[in-house]
Amino acid sequence: MEDKMSILQELQAQRADVVSKLKRIDEKKSTVSVEVYEKVKKEYADKLKGIEEELSGHVDLLTDEIQRLKAKEEEIIQKKKDLKLNMEEVELRYSIGEYDEDSFKKVKEEHETGMGQFDGELGKARETMSYYSSFLTSKEPKPKPELKPEPESEPKPEPKPEPEPTEPVKAESGLKIDEHILEEKLPEEEIALEELLSEEEAVKPDITEEGSAEPKTEQDKGVTCPKCGHVNTADSWYCEKCGAEILGASG
Repeated sequence: MEDKMSILQELQAQRADVVSKLKRIDEKKSTVSVEVYEKVKKEYADKLKGIEEELSGHVDLLTDEIQRLKAKEEEIIQKKKDLKLNMEEVELRYSIGEYDEDSFKKVKEEHETGMGQFDGELGKARETMSYYSSFLTSKEPKPKPELKPEPESEPKPEPKPEPEPTEPVKAESGLKIDEHILEEKLPEEEIALEELLSEEEAVKPDITEEGSAEPKTEQDKGVTCPKCGHVNTADSWYCEKCGAEILGASG
């Protein structure tokens, strides 16, 4: 395992050296001709490509190194936390007079130096993890895009049957439609109607007989002439036959 890790470390060192030289080549670009600049830069760019291809072939080593760097990252974070808490305690003790000015200043400088060192180590570990992860990502096969199933076409609704046209009712014997409808009665309705009419006829009083039975009033009777016995109209003053005075006699 140590031999494998040493191979990875060697490749990492070679890569760092090539990257550093490429940076210096760019800095010297303006001092040489374009042909020389491009020639030398291409040479080191090809070297960098070869190193990275070799690194990508050690997937198992890269995975192990990433796990190691993650553990180191957590360790550095915890050390930073402990150093920060220690500095807070020193500041409190200094505020109550346990530390003089020179002692406190010395402790504070050590604290700042330690925090700077931890920050540097943490940044480097995270950068290396990111770099190694890029190789693992490039090795993973890209997932094939999922084919979306074609939506099933909904069945078209069947057309509703058109209603059959109704024939208009023909009027017979010169009657209107309303009259024609009234004539078309059920037999039960006709029987019930006839019975009702019969009952109404039976209940009606006999107007002719009752009218003839009523006695005539005094005004309807004639006035008899006391002299000749002729019956005159009720409003007569003198007898229509003999001319005798009737009004005084009848009173």
